Amino acid sequence: MPLLFVIPFLMDRYRRICAIILFFSFFLAGTLRIGQLINTLDVEEPDGKSYLFETVLIESNKTIKMLKILQPDAYKDTHVILRTERELDIGDKIIIYGELKALSETYKNPYLISWKWLKHLECINFELKGDILTIKKGENTIDKIRRFIKDRIEETGAKHIGIIKALVLGDRTSIDEETRIVFQRTGTSHILAISGLHIGIITGFFFFIIKWILGRIRPLALSGMDKRYAAIITIIFPVLFMVFSGSNISTIRATFMVSIYLLAIFFEKQRDLLNTVFLAALFILLIYPHSLFMPSFQLSFLSILFIILITHRVYPFIKVNDRFIKWLLITLTTTFSAMVGTLPVVLYNFYGVNFLSFIHNLISIPLICLISLPLILVGIILPYGGYLIVLAGELINLNIYILKALDFGYMFPLIRPGLFESMLFYAIIICLFFANKKIVFSILCFIVLPLAITHSISEINKRFYNDLCINFIDVGMGDAILIEAPKGKRILVDGGQRFKGDFDTGKNIITPILLSKKILTLDYIINTHPHSDHLGGLQYILEYFKVKKFVTGGFFIKEPLFLETIKRCKDKMINIEIWNAGSMIFLEKDFHITVLNPDRNYHSVNLNNASLVLKITYGKKSILLTGDIERDIEERLIMNNMPLEAHVLKIPHHGSNNASSIAFLMAVRPDIAILSAGKGIKGLPGKETLNRYKILSIPVLSTLKNGFILICTDGKKLSVNPYQIR
Repeated sequence: MPLLFVIPFLMDRYRRICAIILFFSFFLAGTLRIGQLINTLDVEEPDGKSYLFETVLIESNKTIKMLKILQPDAYKDTHVILRTERELDIGDKIIIYGELKALSETYKNPYLISWKWLKHLECINFELKGDILTIKKGENTIDKIRRFIKDRIEETGAKHIGIIKALVLGDRTSIDEETRIVFQRTGTSHILAISGLHIGIITGFFFFIIKWILGRIRPLALSGMDKRYAAIITIIFPVLFMVFSGSNISTIRATFMVSIYLLAIFFEKQRDLLNTVFLAALFILLIYPHSLFMPSFQLSFLSILFIILITHRVYPFIKVNDRFIKWLLITLTTTFSAMVGTLPVVLYNFYGVNFLSFIHNLISIPLICLISLPLILVGIILPYGGYLIVLAGELINLNIYILKALDFGYMFPLIRPGLFESMLFYAIIICLFFANKKIVFSILCFIVLPLAITHSISEINKRFYNDLCINFIDVGMGDAILIEAPKGKRILVDGGQRFKGDFDTGKNIITPILLSKKILTLDYIINTHPHSDHLGGLQYILEYFKVKKFVTGGFFIKEPLFLETIKRCKDKMINIEIWNAGSMIFLEKDFHITVLNPDRNYHSVNLNNASLVLKITYGKKSILLTGDIERDIEERLIMNNMPLEAHVLKIPHHGSNNASSIAFLMAVRPDIAILSAGKGIKGLPGKETLNRYKILSIPVLSTLKNGFILICTDGKKLSVNPYQIR
């Protein structure tokens, strides 16, 4: 239906009035749609009862499935997620006995993109937890065709069937972990997810075939109608591909956009590309206004917009007779344009760039998208086309071999831009490309550049702000503490866990926080002790950030993770320092760190008791960081008359009942205590421990309940700012 509104817009005589109508229609419908979406954010909590749910699978990846509830009626048409690694096909009817739970954030930190919020924008508010009782294959025509395509692919025995199914059906569940990591590390993982690139290539493939066929019809060829009719007929193919690949939002957006462009060809308006792009964006936002906040939408339209803007300016200068060299130069220009146009969005959402991805994509896009994908489609359509699918599998295998050979590194972290910085970036780029226009040049010189200089000075002043700020980061069951010291020094104490699979607190939590704070260099990384919940996440930080010094207590010679860390430090030429009780490190005037543990003369087989205990002092205020020490070390610290008194105490060992003795708490006498804890480990924090803090009237803030906790002091006063107050 929305395509009908495009037709008059593409005709000159109606352009102005249609633009006005569309403008107000967009804002009216968009306002109503946003209202519907906002209402879904304030959803009622589920009743907590278990039901027999009849559902249908509408989207799938390896561990998370998206379902639509068919029964019971109270939750009919509600979209929910289900966590399971079972292999399921889109369209499957699944009976589950369980209950609905409201979606919740696993980690509560600022600067992170909220997974819960993104799901809310997609109108997904609940998770279905329960047991799968039965699975029945979908019986409608689309489901049967999808199964036929899947069986057709699998029976060929081609290499990398998982990737082939991802390209055609949008099913990435069969891609093995090693292959997925290769694409991720080389910045080509977008090729595995059906997007505008795939839709565009499929559209172009069928358009040129249909145009060639219609061009054999002499009357159409002479009248020039072959191209126009080919455009209309071609619309069928991206729509069919969208339906069979699962019809997710990004695929719908891409299909909508190419359909508008094909209509523009039919009405002979294809040269007005910018209008076509903005018209597509207008209608997509009219139907899905929340797309504006989705990285996939932003990346798609910014890349297309900058390809049009930059190649239009550069193309006249490409005066080469050799067709291959000309094609190569145009391809390089197009790829570069897309990278420049999407840079702020990439940095904001993915925290860095892989500079070699330019080359990786230059190889992968032709091999996989331009050659393999059409081969697969023809192989599925032709009765004896299985050999074409096998050939596509060989090309994909060749592509993976080349990617592995050229994989010299992963993401290079760069500062994460805010909205103002992104706007400045785009303003500078646009002004540079249109600097020949006097008004644009004046804007660049007298508005944009002064704003950029002023903002840079402001950021430098922030960096060297005099207050001491200590950030207790929510990494679940583990520790990660970022110290922003006076005069610009930055210290990271511990880094949380590195889990099996894809999640790494260093990469997924600490990195975005560091880059949002414009931190690319750490003066010190301090590991209190080498348990994985303290040292695991530091591996990523040591690998990809500039680190001046790595600090340890030094008694962990046989620990594999510790040995891996020391080797990484040596490979990166990071200075290693060993701190023991009695050391005092003066970093700035009135700011120093006193080491209270471990004692070089006391060796414990318990790694927790070998933790570094650090007293951080700035002016008249102090913070005591205790690692995972237990009661034995608490008693030794008291017996050795260590200066334990502090205004802020990081609760030892995540609140274990075997720590935080009454004697220790009375020796420290904190004004407030910070508990770093997470879900999943029974007995942490212990009820007895929390009760001891309550008896002594010591207020406790927990990363489990409050999330990220920021404590700042000017050396005289102390401010405490939890991310969430409960």
